[in-house]
Amino acid sequence: MSEKKQVRLASEKSLQHETFKLKLGTMDKTNPLVVYVAGKVFISPNEEKDNYVQDVRDIKFGLKKSIRDNLTDTKYFQNDYILEFQIADSGIKMNKKSFLTFEFLLKQPAEHVLKLNDVKKQTEPHIYEIINSLEENIVKHNFSLSKTKK
Repeated sequence: MSEKKQVRLASEKSLQHETFKLKLGTMDKTNPLVVYVAGKVFISPNEEKDNYVQDVRDIKFGLKKSIRDNLTDTKYFQNDYILEFQIADSGIKMNKKSFLTFEFLLKQPAEHVLKLNDVKKQTEPHIYEIINSLEENIVKHNFSLSKTKK
């Protein structure tokens, strides 16, 4: 009985950013029709409020708008995308860093599928525009950002 060796199809590339930990990846490097951008950061409010639900909602909406404006109208991706945005808004407090993660999945046009390295080369400026816009939006809502919890 011969065992087939499992081939790992997932692939990720790091993206360098001053504030966010970022990755660009795919679950199928042989045919990266769907790629994702994943990011994480710690945020902390600079002002005391009863809750930060509206701030989080506004930040998420700003991220959605930025993805639409920067990526969905390029020739590299179709117009629809999936966004997963998570932060425990009930746990946000002054002098406490809260973990914010996001991931957005983008689909390449089937007739023009680029390898992950080429996707990175071609779309990196657009991705950084989205992330910088997200950072500005978080700061505008009076939060501090940090790559680490310390």
